[in-house]
Amino acid sequence: MEDVTQSLLDAVGIMFLGMGLVYLFLSVLILGIHLVARWCAVDAASARFAKNHAKSQQRVSQSDAKPLDPNVVAAISLAVKQYRSQIK
Repeated sequence: MEDVTQSLLDAVGIMFLGMGLVYLFLSVLILGIHLVARWCAVDAASARFAKNHAKSQQRVSQSDAKPLDPNVVAAISLAVKQYRSQIK
């Protein structure tokens, strides 16, 4: 009878050890995911800033741009129309 009791105590000890290791692993995994999310959020914020900065620079350069020549616009429109008719 003592062998059965000792075996059950060993089994319970191994079970708690396994459950503890799984809990530890999942805790480290969640912590890692949160750290990566913060790191990517910083990169996304800097990318968003760069994109907005580029848009503002583009608006400034567009305001300084010369108006388009109507002949050039007509030639481009005709070329696009011909290209689209050839694809069909």
